[in-house]
Amino acid sequence: MGKKDITYTPMMQQYLDIKKDYADAIVFFRLGDFYEMFFEDAILASKELEIALTGRDAGVKERVPMCGVPYHAMIPYAQRLIQKGYKIAIVEQVTEPGNGLVKREVVKLITPGMIMDEGILDASNYNYIGALVQDKLKYHLAYADLSTGDLSLMTDLAEADVIKQILVLNIKEIVLEKDQKRLEDKIRPYALISYTHGTLELSMVEGLEPYSKLAVSRLLHYLSDTQRSDIKQFNKLNLIEPEAFLKVDYQSRLSLEISESIGKRNTQTLLSTMDHTITALGSRRLRKMVDEPSRDQAVLNERYDTIDALQKNIILLNELRESLKGVYDLRRITSRIATKNASGKDLAQLRQTLSKLPAIKTVLRDYQQLITDGLNQNIQDFGELYELLDRAVELDPPLTLKEGGLIKYGYNPELDELKRASTDGKSWMMAFETSEKERTGIKNLKVGYNRVFGYYIEISKGSLEMVLPEFGYERKQTLSTGERYVTPLLKEKEAYLLSAGEKELALEYELFVALRETVSHYTKDLQILSDHISFIDVMANFAFIAKKYRYVRPQLQDTQTVRIINGRHPVVERALEGNFVENNIEINESGILLITGPNMSGKSTYMRMLAQIVVLAQIGSFVPADLAELPIFDAIYTRIGASNDLSAGQSTFMVEMLEANEAIRNATKQSLLIFDEIGRGTATYDGMALAQAIIEYVHEKIKAITLFSTHYHELTVLEQTLKRLKNIHVSAVEEKHSIVFLHKIKEGPTDKSYGINVAELAKLPKTLIYRADEILKHLEADKKKTALLNLFNFDSLDEMTTNYVSKSEEHVVETIKETDINSLSPIDALLLIKKLQDELK
Repeated sequence: MGKKDITYTPMMQQYLDIKKDYADAIVFFRLGDFYEMFFEDAILASKELEIALTGRDAGVKERVPMCGVPYHAMIPYAQRLIQKGYKIAIVEQVTEPGNGLVKREVVKLITPGMIMDEGILDASNYNYIGALVQDKLKYHLAYADLSTGDLSLMTDLAEADVIKQILVLNIKEIVLEKDQKRLEDKIRPYALISYTHGTLELSMVEGLEPYSKLAVSRLLHYLSDTQRSDIKQFNKLNLIEPEAFLKVDYQSRLSLEISESIGKRNTQTLLSTMDHTITALGSRRLRKMVDEPSRDQAVLNERYDTIDALQKNIILLNELRESLKGVYDLRRITSRIATKNASGKDLAQLRQTLSKLPAIKTVLRDYQQLITDGLNQNIQDFGELYELLDRAVELDPPLTLKEGGLIKYGYNPELDELKRASTDGKSWMMAFETSEKERTGIKNLKVGYNRVFGYYIEISKGSLEMVLPEFGYERKQTLSTGERYVTPLLKEKEAYLLSAGEKELALEYELFVALRETVSHYTKDLQILSDHISFIDVMANFAFIAKKYRYVRPQLQDTQTVRIINGRHPVVERALEGNFVENNIEINESGILLITGPNMSGKSTYMRMLAQIVVLAQIGSFVPADLAELPIFDAIYTRIGASNDLSAGQSTFMVEMLEANEAIRNATKQSLLIFDEIGRGTATYDGMALAQAIIEYVHEKIKAITLFSTHYHELTVLEQTLKRLKNIHVSAVEEKHSIVFLHKIKEGPTDKSYGINVAELAKLPKTLIYRADEILKHLEADKKKTALLNLFNFDSLDEMTTNYVSKSEEHVVETIKETDINSLSPIDALLLIKKLQDELK
């Protein structure tokens, strides 16, 4: 027998009727001071939130499963569910309690893509929701951040690009029309799926192609419908032109650790290294710039000029960054105001933000430069709005809207009168209590109030005999500790005080709503202001980094050549705290650098260094080098590191070939290719053949600037036939039988791989190292490279370990032999022992 066949209590039936329309959401059902969940929702939520699962009588034999969370502490619980990919439907009481069942309805749907609450959102990241529409073989993707009012559109995407864009933009939720199973199956592993059939027509979609218009209209309809409110924060549609940005696909972003690390390890990324912004606005703007590096030389030079101007006066730069402190997340505050979700705290934070504008404008004016004067003129001062908020909003208003404490004294005469009545009432109560104590002689008499019984006089048990008939006390409530009474005078005053208190709260809420509506008329101007502040914050951040870490202005050029003098990897340099080995990168037009050298020597770091410098240059930042001459690239493609995709049945080598194919098929002459150890996932000759063929194809057909690292030393002979290919290597030396990595790039090929030395550093068994050394010598002597097949007795050699020491141990022994102990001071001796211990480790 299903739920429909059972007769539940009216309240539970009300819950089931709502749940029927929100079957894919967890329903937070408001009962008093708690949001309760029932049936399957309760079982799921109790497990995910680790809260107690109880039961409730619902008019049937068995109690229904139930769990709940306090309404005032809902946000952290909702955050945990949202992060796990669930939807939440918030059900509130929409009528006052009285006779019969109060009316309840869904007032808000919270999903991973539709979060407005400050406590749930990541301040430094966008929170996108998208709508996808298919037009034959092309797709149109509209995406928006409800919390900021950002709305964008990408058109004519190939199917292969759809998932890539969802991953790059980190879109949490995709809205589709129902019955698109193939598309749903494709997207479901990457984003939550939601559905809508309606559209919302706005002027901003006029002039778009039909399918593009449908994508935007469908997304806005879904947002408006589920939020149960206007979405006035969307004032502008950004048409994204992929040709305007440096293309870096999702896998390449991971490989280069641009905004997140491979495997999401807790390590530094290029974004986190560069983010010294002061405001949440600036942090998000920087992320957007990193996600969309520009190919527009005019845009980039404008940013370089701004950094130049800001860093010329370090005192003013520090003052500018200091003036940005106290600027709140204006964009998200404005969106909450526009959608009628703002609290008193939001208006107080808006007031605080506007109070910082004069200081920001003053510092920019003090620079006395054309660029900073332009930045200053872009900032409207909002003096009238600030004065209104300063006059109206309390200094520290609560988050709640209907319990007072929002509006300042002096803003509204009628409210002031009610506030005085409330204050006078409290004073009257204190005076009444004092006078009653004197009149009755009962020293522990108290005058109190609660919502159920109103105002009362409370007298403890020990003093009840002192209550005389002439006092005129009427018994109102009996307690275990005494009695509560009222008098005619107290009842008369109660009616006045309660009426004044209720009127005060109602009027204060009414005034706040009107004030919020007035402020909402500034939505577009405040959004423009937030854009200007975010730009200033990012440019000041770049200027600060450039000054502190010796970054230089890139010199952009039309030829496909690269010249970097004393370049540094921005992330590794910071981690090594100044001990990074600087390197030059010089690439002739459309040239290929073939990089050889041992493992752990720094080949991958060198290649990543160039890619990250290119990204920095094309977001408009200065770069870590003494000089950087660069072209403007259209894309970066990488094949770095080994990884399996077992869920797709793909081996390391298959992943390697797929990524190489992505680069080779899509790269142009203006692209940057980074290939690390192509071909090592298969047999030696297969791998070498593939690697050579790829190098030749890139050289002859694509002609893109390329860095190609390899352990196939045989490929270095290509320099003789490929005119734009140059051999370089990462140097290493054997010093007293131990390998030392210099991390310095030199011209020409390396002479050996030092693989056995690296294995020895990794502490492989000594007998194994001995055997590998023996096999290597055989292979080097045998032109046919046949395996050394004699039976090797590892046990026998284990017994002779005293006769075999590692090269590092050999160096320690030699050092001890050569040291004149008599000439060492005690401290020198200790330092020597410590040095030798470190070598043995």
